[in-house]
Amino acid sequence: MFRIGKEFHLLHVVSDLDAADEWYDRIFSVRRFVRNYMKAAMRKASLVILGDFVMEPAQPVQQPGWEKSALGKFYSRFGEHFHSLAWYVDDLRETCRVLSEHKLRLFDMVGKPVTDPGRGDAVWTHPQDTHAAFEFAVAPRFFIDPRLQPGWSMEFSRDQHPLGIERASHITMLFGNLTNARRLYQDALGAKLIHEQESAHQRSAFFAIGEDTVIEAAQPLSTSSPEGRELEQAGEGIFAVTFKTRNLERAAGHLRANHVRFELVDNSLVINRDDAFGMVLRFTEQALPNDPRR
Repeated sequence: MFRIGKEFHLLHVVSDLDAADEWYDRIFSVRRFVRNYMKAAMRKASLVILGDFVMEPAQPVQQPGWEKSALGKFYSRFGEHFHSLAWYVDDLRETCRVLSEHKLRLFDMVGKPVTDPGRGDAVWTHPQDTHAAFEFAVAPRFFIDPRLQPGWSMEFSRDQHPLGIERASHITMLFGNLTNARRLYQDALGAKLIHEQESAHQRSAFFAIGEDTVIEAAQPLSTSSPEGRELEQAGEGIFAVTFKTRNLERAAGHLRANHVRFELVDNSLVINRDDAFGMVLRFTEQALPNDPRR
């Protein structure tokens, strides 16, 4: 049976992994459980935990031919930016069968079409088919995800760290038309629509997918908003991650103390993108309506 599990990681392309790792350490006091170099993919990367959420900062390694690698092509076009979202699945072969039935093209780590899903540990979708690149992977064999182990706790990040992260609230994906989002998330991935909202600048539909992920599919209605400008300049894809914090004022004080610029927008704190290696990171005290994770 095709079943999506926990969020595995959100890949964040950076130009300098050492600098990004230092920033994650200083701002989030992350737990880092992987740092490696993958020759075939021409990249080096880390896996770090922010609250309950894993980020994968990844740097293309500029060796001969790197500009033709999957990550190299992405970096050449977009620079530092969110790249892809990954989930754990129980059965990769069944996952590939279901995704293929929905006409979603699948590729391996180096960008080759997948013809035998039984030979690998993960597959990636074509971003044109899923409006952002997705990865589906079985539980890793070569490292241990601390969140999957008995005794894992959110206590430090939630109760002791000044950012007070309770969870990743939602990931914002940009769409030109929300009809495509419903077709993808509900029909192909089995997600549940939990909330819809509209403002003068944007329509949004929130989908619960897998064990712990909420996706905000956002359709900008003008180019005057950050989402609208991003859609116009970079196209559909991953735009932002919003974290739920226990205390927005305390989180703001921590960022000020670490010389991280931010602004307050609609009761949310938004970190300056230039201070976050191209990422849009938000913090809010507000809970999502109908959030099934409560």
